[in-house]
Amino acid sequence: MTLFAILGHNDDPKLAAALARHFPNDHLRIGQGQWLLAGKNTTVDVSNTLGITDGSNGSAIVVSISSYYGRASANVWEWMKVKLSAT
Repeated sequence: MTLFAILGHNDDPKLAAALARHFPNDHLRIGQGQWLLAGKNTTVDVSNTLGITDGSNGSAIVVSISSYYGRASANVWEWMKVKLSAT
C-alpha cells in the first residue's frame, strides 16, 4: 500500500464524505481538514476519485508519502504500520 496525506484548506464535509464513501477502511483523520489515506493508486487517481481535481468536493492537496518522522499519537503510528504492511 501507498500512504497519502490529504491536506484540505478546512474541514470540508463533502471531502470527508467522499473519503468515507470511496475509502471507508483506509483513511484516518489526523486533524481539521487533514487525513492519511492508504491505497494502491496514484496521487492523481486519489484526487480524481475524491472530487478534488474538479472541485466537486472541495479543494485539497494530495501528497504521496515515501518517508515519515515526527510526533503523533500512538494510533497514528499503528495505523501507518498496519497499512504499510498490507498488500
